Amino acid sequence: MESEKKRPLHIDKEKLRVIIITHHYKIIGDVFIPKSGRLTDYLNRTLGGSDSDSFVPVINAECFAMSDGQLKYICDFVSLNKTQIHVIFPYKNSK
Repeated sequence: MESEKKRPLHIDKEKLRVIIITHHYKIIGDVFIPKSGRLTDYLNRTLGGSDSDSFVPVINAECFAMSDGQLKYICDFVSLNKTQIHVIFPYKNSK
């Protein structure tokens, strides 16, 4: 029972594969959202009324140029400024 102590600041999260469209890139990668949460809520969250979460961590990212569709980068981690996101949606819903 001792090893099952709850961490007070821990939030259970789940990995979600997404497509992110910016001005220059289409990024396919994984983000972590709170379990049973919505992607929209995760992106809109702010702490204390300030925009303290202005970057979205993306792992396993594949970055394709919008100009020619060519794969330009494969990254283990990208920190993406929210203001650069034009569209984001779950990968499973894409066609």
